Amino acid sequence: MHLITGSCVLFLWIRALTSEKIADCTLDQFVKGPLYDSNFDTTDLEASYPAGKQLRVSCNIGFSGFFKLLCVEGEWHPRGTKCQARSCGHPGDAQFAEFHLEKGEDFVFGSQVAYTCHKGYQMVSRTNYRRCMAGGWDGVVPVCEAQQCPVIHVSNNVQVVGDPEEASYGNVVQFSCKSSSEVLIGSQEVYCNEFGEWSGEAPKCKAINCLVPVIENGYVPGNIQEYKEHEILHFVCDWGFKPTQGRPSKCTKLGIRAEWSPTPDCELIKCKLSIPRLEGTRYEPANRNVFSVGDTIRVRCGERYWISDPRQTSAQTTCKDDGEWTVEPVCKEVTCINRRDSRVNRWSVYWGQRLTQGVTVSYTCYPGYKRTNDATTATCTRDGWSPDPLCEEITCDRREIQNTVIVNHKDKYHHNEKANYVCNNGYKGSFHLNCRENGWNGYSQCTVKSCEKHDISNAYILRNEKKSYRHHERVQYACRTGDERRFTVVCDRGVWTGIQSCTDCPRAEVPHGFAVGPYGGKLYYTCHDGYKLATKGWWGEATCIGTVWSGLDLCIANSSCGRVPLIPNSKMISLHNYGEGKSVQITCQGGYTAQVDRFTCMEGNWDTNGLSLDSICTPTVGHCSPPPKVVNAIVVTVYQSEYLSGSEVTYQCRYNYTMEGQATIKCDDGNWQQRNITCTPPTLEQ
Repeated sequence: MHLITGSCVLFLWIRALTSEKIADCTLDQFVKGPLYDSNFDTTDLEASYPAGKQLRVSCNIGFSGFFKLLCVEGEWHPRGTKCQARSCGHPGDAQFAEFHLEKGEDFVFGSQVAYTCHKGYQMVSRTNYRRCMAGGWDGVVPVCEAQQCPVIHVSNNVQVVGDPEEASYGNVVQFSCKSSSEVLIGSQEVYCNEFGEWSGEAPKCKAINCLVPVIENGYVPGNIQEYKEHEILHFVCDWGFKPTQGRPSKCTKLGIRAEWSPTPDCELIKCKLSIPRLEGTRYEPANRNVFSVGDTIRVRCGERYWISDPRQTSAQTTCKDDGEWTVEPVCKEVTCINRRDSRVNRWSVYWGQRLTQGVTVSYTCYPGYKRTNDATTATCTRDGWSPDPLCEEITCDRREIQNTVIVNHKDKYHHNEKANYVCNNGYKGSFHLNCRENGWNGYSQCTVKSCEKHDISNAYILRNEKKSYRHHERVQYACRTGDERRFTVVCDRGVWTGIQSCTDCPRAEVPHGFAVGPYGGKLYYTCHDGYKLATKGWWGEATCIGTVWSGLDLCIANSSCGRVPLIPNSKMISLHNYGEGKSVQITCQGGYTAQVDRFTCMEGNWDTNGLSLDSICTPTVGHCSPPPKVVNAIVVTVYQSEYLSGSEVTYQCRYNYTMEGQATIKCDDGNWQQRNITCTPPTLEQ
């Protein structure tokens, strides 16, 4: 190989010697030629080189390569690779930062990378870049630290969750009030932002107060600017508007805030119709469902429906300023109540059954009632059940019978109630009629009154002696005593009147007491110690009538109360003496009400609960004084100082006088009926 190389050189030298001279290659030619770039270091090169010369071109600092030039016939021929920038490799990652090429296109000599801290972090290194030098990357990787926020100061009544003193970017601090009676004014939480600043101010806790709100289309009257918890906000909506909510707004703690609940708002007043239309309901106009205040529509109902009243099938209604209709624009189906009437015994309706117009049901009535108009079924109509009422009470009108007086006198009598009759005007007997479903049932049974012969002790009949006597017949008696006293007795409605005694009264016996007399036909008596008279006073007086001492009362123990005192307008007739602790039921006559239920005997006196006897039985309605007097007539009932409302009395003319007008008058709430009652004397023919 060395032999071949030497031969070539020798050949070239010989050829050069034998030919014309060959041109040199110059440095200027290289620098200005296409082979040159700024990466070459030419400081050590000569100005020119002869043909055949080969030389190595060095690289500038920061570049590397192996490049040679060969001078051939005055031209440079390259050998090897040009100079290229040295690589520094990866510049290094920085925590919480990013980097980018600020100079150059790769991590090679001459390039520069700049570092940028992440959001919320700040650069703490003196430089934020690195350069690729001949010896590698200069400096160190920059350092980024999180932004720090200043200390937060809060009041003692604020609860803090988080670190308000050493917070860095991204840290959150939450606040709340320690007291449930306070609310947070400000943000519930703040966070440390990328600039090292808090996102908001520290909040405060204050008593629950609500400020007067701004209400669109409404206002709050008065000068109050703040309201306490639970206070009601009274606001007014502008004309044509109404509160959105149907309940008042109250200052309320909602979460951590004091708010008005519900929110006080005003909405435009509108009246609406149901869509789709309700069954049985039609509207005029038919193409709208929202109406303004003052608008009017007509509602028409189907055959089996009603509006406003079961009898109405059409109504006009107007939208009011409160958003409601003057008449609810809804047709309702005609129905009848499912509940059974109290007088109906059985009917063919099950519990919960819906009964509409036209439905019929069968039914029966309780005893004492009958089906109205002899109906067999009840029909549901717009007016309710027909017939109405379903059952009517069985009653009988008063029946007047000649020569009788009705004891329980009234205008109407109930089913199975009896009308009790007593015969009068020279007739005797009594009977009753019974009110049945088909009217009165029974017969009158009056017979002429008579008096049987009456035997009077120590007397005999002087005139008209017989076994039986008619009404008004007279009998004359004479005493068998020394004075032969005479007297006449009269048969008056089966009872002898005018009877006198022809004997003296027996010796009076007074148990637990004694008597003196008689003096002038009077006997006087009193009781021993420990006893008292059943009547008032400490002594009493008795009169001999016939052979009986009248007015001779009993002596009772001091601890007893005796007979119950006479109570005006009561039904009580006391025939017994009552001892200590005994009580008696108070019963008043019809038309009167008892103010106390019972009398009790206490320590020898009747306890009346502090009431006077006259005030125990009080009238339910106004009573009448005795009926007015009619000339030549008399009332054929027992005299009373007052009469119940509804009572009736009948006048009877004296013998042979003729009654003109109605003989009966009625007490009506304190006043007698006005009747023109007269008794006409007999004529000469009579």
